[in-house]
Amino acid sequence: MTISQEWIRRFDAKWEKDAATECWLWTGAKHVKGYGEIKIPKTRKQIPAHRLSYLIHCGPIPAGKCVLHKCDTPGCVNPKHLFVGTKLDNALDMVKKMRHCYGERQGGHKLTEQEVLDIHKLLKLGMKQKDIAGMFKVGEMLISRIKRGHRWRHIFEKI
Repeated sequence: MTISQEWIRRFDAKWEKDAATECWLWTGAKHVKGYGEIKIPKTRKQIPAHRLSYLIHCGPIPAGKCVLHKCDTPGCVNPKHLFVGTKLDNALDMVKKMRHCYGERQGGHKLTEQEVLDIHKLLKLGMKQKDIAGMFKVGEMLISRIKRGHRWRHIFEKI
């Protein structure tokens, strides 16, 4: 993709530096999730603004790779805050930074955080997983996974 001087000028006119974070905050059009977008000249297509920033300042993006944010600010286009990675890298980064849907933030959750804490207490008291599952109207496998820290890990790590 060829990047013209006109396109660079349009890009540079659409961000402002945040002195506190050093983020270059996109002031142009934004995607629903807050990522900046800019029209590719002479087309009807848009490109994410952070990808264009990476192209301008860092060079080509390898095929199949994503441009990720170190700062976790979707509207940031500062090339120092961007790095290239795979979709897996992006997913792992999201989990590491606790930005994924977990616990009560997950739409289909069957338990509350307090109930998970209660389950841990009952397990420590020696109550059978089958009985606990019946009390909370969940499967025994979920109780087992909670016990081992495979589900509700953020609660497991606190206790």
